[in-house]
Amino acid sequence: MSNHIEWGYVETALYTLHLRERVADELRPDVNDITAPYVLGIWNESGDGVALEGDRRQLLNFATALTAYLERETSPLPALSHALAELHVLRQRRGAALDDEDLSQVPALDEQEVQLLSDVADTAAAVHDDLV
Repeated sequence: MSNHIEWGYVETALYTLHLRERVADELRPDVNDITAPYVLGIWNESGDGVALEGDRRQLLNFATALTAYLERETSPLPALSHALAELHVLRQRRGAALDDEDLSQVPALDEQEVQLLSDVADTAAAVHDDLV
């Protein structure tokens, strides 16, 4: 595996699809050992990138797996669940401090709750944005 990385921005990236018969004309004239029916190109703004050959099903499976991976890894739902769980624990600690009449802890717990509520609101907004 190579450690060569070409960098780019997703908003300027390009993708192309080439028929096996047209790869030499459209990509590189010295390429003639393509065995699959299609070549999918993914390019940065400089035109550097990767060309993946495959049949229609293979390319669609790749795109589907890539989409599923991105959705799973960038989902704000786990962060929202975590923030809500932290809020629940914090409120239990605050309730226990009030039950024990240990009022010295309450201001610090209130501050933590305000910060957590802000985190919950931000994460809930990200979940909302993800759904629309």
